[in-house]
Amino acid sequence: MILDIHTAGICYCQLTSPYGNNLHHNENVTHGQFAFTTTESGNYLACFWVDTSKNVEGAGPTVSLDWKTGIAAKDWETVARKEKIEGVELELRKLEGAVEAIRENLIYLKNRSYN
Repeated sequence: MILDIHTAGICYCQLTSPYGNNLHHNENVTHGQFAFTTTESGNYLACFWVDTSKNVEGAGPTVSLDWKTGIAAKDWETVARKEKIEGVELELRKLEGAVEAIRENLIYLKNRSYN
């Protein structure tokens, strides 16, 4: 998962796993990006609070997020540079990743239906 944060004002953020583990905690930020990989399934809790006392007069608190999961979170440009691939081969790698993600989801759903 990747979180990309941009805010007007000073932001505090915390990310907690379904089992209560603190995965990320950051204070006094106005922007940033962090990523994590986990095998815990369930709901993750992302809490953000903004110090509005440091905002510009008349500007309300704003937090914008780009939360990516699964195949969308993969950094394909880094993969392309590392493996020296481009064009059609890179697109094939992206498709291969998407197919693998679908396969894993189908296996997960199948196992869940048996339980």
